[in-house]
Amino acid sequence: MNEALYAAVFVASPYRRPVVGWMSDLEAMTPDDARAFYQRWYVPANAAVVVAGDVDVAQVKALAEKYYGSLPSRALPQRKPRVEPTQTGTKRIALKAPAEQATVTLAYKVPSYQAGINPTDDADALALTVLSAVLDGYSGARLERALTQGADRVADSAGSDNGLWGRGPQLFLLMGIPAQGKTAQLVEDALKAQVARIAREGITAAELARVKTQWVAGEVYKLDSLFNQARELGTQWAQGMALDASDKLIAQLRLVTAEQVQSVAQRYFGEDALTVAHLLPQPLDKNRKLRAAVAGARH
Repeated sequence: MNEALYAAVFVASPYRRPVVGWMSDLEAMTPDDARAFYQRWYVPANAAVVVAGDVDVAQVKALAEKYYGSLPSRALPQRKPRVEPTQTGTKRIALKAPAEQATVTLAYKVPSYQAGINPTDDADALALTVLSAVLDGYSGARLERALTQGADRVADSAGSDNGLWGRGPQLFLLMGIPAQGKTAQLVEDALKAQVARIAREGITAAELARVKTQWVAGEVYKLDSLFNQARELGTQWAQGMALDASDKLIAQLRLVTAEQVQSVAQRYFGEDALTVAHLLPQPLDKNRKLRAAVAGARH
């Protein structure tokens, strides 16, 4: 359903295609297609080597020169802009698939954090991240309490996610799985109602402090892993950001106010920027696992 959702949300952005392409792309691909793509994009100007740990810098440079220095350099193809057109109305898709439960996903187009390129978008992206954490950032957050608890609960699970940064346009997602006897429309309405409540009433100082503390702690503790240190530096380089982008992000996140969170809740959740996806459960194929097991035994 997520593949179908992204194909519906985006018109110009490459995000409308799955990373590996559609099945017809894979079926039609030839070895020469793969080689041509590799020759075009896998060049020194489009790569970074990141080394993290207790290493000898001079030795690392010598090894990098030894193993990578002889690679021929070629100019990268010009990246043409893929500007996403402004959405001017709600989009809806319904996907039928074998499943036990329905699923609802609401996708809103939002700005991404660009580390200084557009300070206004940066501030909004961070406020949206705090909003998502208030809704679904910890056990007992707003969506869990409002939708999944109590005698009148409408969902078995509910969540949110904000695409903070990336090279392309980002989405704020609200998700829910209807409880038995409840409809997908009830869940959709309940998800919207929680954002609308924050737009009207704002968030509490305690909520703001909690999600900030959790976010900063997560950013700091993940650096206990050398792999995460390397991945973070490489990711920031790939997105054209400075090596201290994470430190700047944490510093800016600490400055987000409750008023900013309420403001983004008021401005980014209109119907014109929304795409809704409903998974419509179809009967499960009871023989599917058996056939897969038989096929596996044959191989």
